[in-house]
Amino acid sequence: MTSLGINDHLSFMMQHGGESNSWDPGACIYIPCTSCCVLPYKAHCLAIETLLRLSGLRHRLEERPNVESMSHTGLVPVLVEGGVTSCGFDEIVSHLHVKKLLPSSDLPPNARLDIRAFSALVHTKLLAAQLFSAWCVPENAKVSAAIYAGHLSWPLSWTLPYFKQRDAHDFLLASCGTCVAEEVYAEADKACNALSLRLGSADFFGDLRPTELDALVYGHLQTLLNEVGSLPDAALLACVKAYPNLVDYCARMEKRLVVPQQYHISPPDSGNAPSDSAA
Repeated sequence: MTSLGINDHLSFMMQHGGESNSWDPGACIYIPCTSCCVLPYKAHCLAIETLLRLSGLRHRLEERPNVESMSHTGLVPVLVEGGVTSCGFDEIVSHLHVKKLLPSSDLPPNARLDIRAFSALVHTKLLAAQLFSAWCVPENAKVSAAIYAGHLSWPLSWTLPYFKQRDAHDFLLASCGTCVAEEVYAEADKACNALSLRLGSADFFGDLRPTELDALVYGHLQTLLNEVGSLPDAALLACVKAYPNLVDYCARMEKRLVVPQQYHISPPDSGNAPSDSAA
């Protein structure tokens, strides 16, 4: 299937004079297979799945071993909806924004700016700490490498984890300016503290209702809480558990998101998946 990328879609909507809030109920999210999905990927995939559920948008969820190859940006998950392929959290949010389907679409400008500011905090600080924990802590990196590429033959089983470690190092230098554990985790703790203060005693970061910020924060925090015992070094988990209101928030969100399995999961349908070459 040939599908538009998000930039093509934005251009198309501008040329045709507007935006549409229509949604294809056959939309599908493609995610890495559970057996080879590492910490940062899990957070992104959970965040998008949460966002679509909060927005009441019907979709299927399918695992694929080659999702990174399907993605034109290398980011996951991959959403295919209405002939448009969007890759990664930011592109998918942009896609929903164009269609006026974001939970924050009707909020005032200052509220949307607040959402963007805290979303940037999560992207730069929490994501950086997750990448560091998964790929730059030696004992954790061995586990991540085995999960990510252990099913592949040599030399891919060695080269692909190496590239992931290199990418993580570059991202850390760009976002935090450091690859020192104490400094990376200190930045993550500052982010958790800011999120804790922003949430306070409210049920959601969107105050009266959850928004895309809630989906993003929940995706990253709940993934860390779910990783208890899976990584030898759990220093990053300690940053989250130090803020009880964030832990309680994740428990509330988890209860809110319980839905019938058939709502979001269906058998694979290879005919609707974007091909590697199209990506």
